[in-house]
Amino acid sequence: MLTLDDMIRDPYGALGVRKVINATCHTTRVGGTLIPDEVLDAMRAAAEWHVDMEELQRAAGRVIAHYTHAESGYIVSGCAAALLVGTAAILTGTDPVKMQQLPHLAGTGMKDRVIAQRFPRQTAPDGREYIHYGYAHALKTTGVQFDEIGNGGPANRDELAAAFGPQTALVYWGTGQLPGELTVREVVEVADAHQVPVLVDNSNHLPPKENLWRYIEDGAALVAFSGGKGLQGPQGSGILAGRADLMAAVAMQASPTQGIGRVCKVSKEEVVAQVAALIWWAEQDDEARLAEHHRKTQKLVDLSQGLKGASAELHFPDRIGRPFSSMYLVVQPESGHTMDGVIEQLHAGDPPVAVNGGDDPAHPAAIRFDVRMCADWEIKAISRRLHEIFGS
Repeated sequence: MLTLDDMIRDPYGALGVRKVINATCHTTRVGGTLIPDEVLDAMRAAAEWHVDMEELQRAAGRVIAHYTHAESGYIVSGCAAALLVGTAAILTGTDPVKMQQLPHLAGTGMKDRVIAQRFPRQTAPDGREYIHYGYAHALKTTGVQFDEIGNGGPANRDELAAAFGPQTALVYWGTGQLPGELTVREVVEVADAHQVPVLVDNSNHLPPKENLWRYIEDGAALVAFSGGKGLQGPQGSGILAGRADLMAAVAMQASPTQGIGRVCKVSKEEVVAQVAALIWWAEQDDEARLAEHHRKTQKLVDLSQGLKGASAELHFPDRIGRPFSSMYLVVQPESGHTMDGVIEQLHAGDPPVAVNGGDDPAHPAAIRFDVRMCADWEIKAISRRLHEIFGS
């Protein structure tokens, strides 16, 4: 019978859940980041008292404003949650009647169109094609529809300008800067001419440290961050930073109130931990942090040489231009292995190893290892498993 002592001593073992070596970095499906001890200490201390949550959020907003150079901030349950409440705030302002009408926008007088870079198309098993909105589905929760640009590749300024209409509520833009894509600053310049705010999805582009404030200084109305990725806060937390008037609207419809953002609830412990994580992260040395990331990756590449039927290479920067090193493992067809088969074998091992494969258009047959969150013993275990699979 499962006991409380079992849970305290080894919670995953007690539940019969395998512990995974995370070579995906901060991926949500394997639990996100690892929280520093200092942040866990703050989280534990927060659990010992009750507090007025609105007062706590206002205090957190002041800390967020300091580190992001925004006017204010708010903590919700992840970057997608920040996108949801940010969109809702832009749609409704502080009008409580409009807030209660979400997500039914027809006949309300609210604008209902969002300009965004074209989303990928995917095919269902039965052959139907569909739009894969990804994290942008959070915006659709409010009832908006997208006007996509960039059908033949990255959109240019003229195409962006032509997309604005009387019902355009906002522009949604990511920070994964690929060659030829408009920068956030360029998007803001065009949007400002139409008096339309820009909501930036900066979920997973930290470090470098300047990305905390870069997009606010570029003129974005709101910037959303994941709390449980680069910032190493709780996985169920995220940060929204931006204009004070929009943050006032967020506070009226995000938890602890009962608007459309009530589902984005965070606990007092998570709010405190996210603030502590932001402070902790901002005090770290970027160069030392990135050098350690590179060292770990190079170690895995060195240990993974000599595989039969696969080649291991170090790639820098990463697939979307971030200053992170990755190991790419290319499986040779004559080896008798496939990319998907190797991924399955890695996950079936003891301990399981989680990786990403086929997510880089430039290297569609490569398995990508991002070992930023791995200890040295885990890097050795990954290499050992690869040698078991392929032989040396």
